[in-house]
Amino acid sequence: MSANNAVAREGISVGLIGATAIAVWFAILDATRGDLLGTPVMLGNAIASLFLDGAQPSRAGAFLGYTLFHFIVFCVVGVVFSWVVNSAERVPSAFIGFAGLFVAFEVGWIGWTTVLARGFGELTWAQVFVANLIAAAAMGAYMWRMHPALPRRVNAALAGAPE
Repeated sequence: MSANNAVAREGISVGLIGATAIAVWFAILDATRGDLLGTPVMLGNAIASLFLDGAQPSRAGAFLGYTLFHFIVFCVVGVVFSWVVNSAERVPSAFIGFAGLFVAFEVGWIGWTTVLARGFGELTWAQVFVANLIAAAAMGAYMWRMHPALPRRVNAALAGAPE
């Protein structure tokens, strides 16, 4: 199997893990509010408003549309994450740069969610932040298991050992 196929397979797997972790988190939050699937339906309606010229999809259509969108985006993110981790196997400092970008992305995403939360009712930046942490932990645990030597190599790069 080629390296590109391995990256794609691993990336799709890790993306599905991250998307599922976030879906479960919001299902728990929605269930405690008594509105099971409320968050994906709300977000599905928001996305549909960009494409349906003002028409609103059914509750099932909004849920399915957002769920498909959510899982596709996470599979793309997973492939990028897999590519970075596999690149870091060869050049450990690549992972250090990725970690910095991840932190910057999270800070930006919290700010963006804070701005958008005004139109999304119950969705708060804290819920999204926790969801992102859960997904990052689940995705990171999977990649840690798939690449057990990487943490040692990254630590050596941080200590100044030659790559």
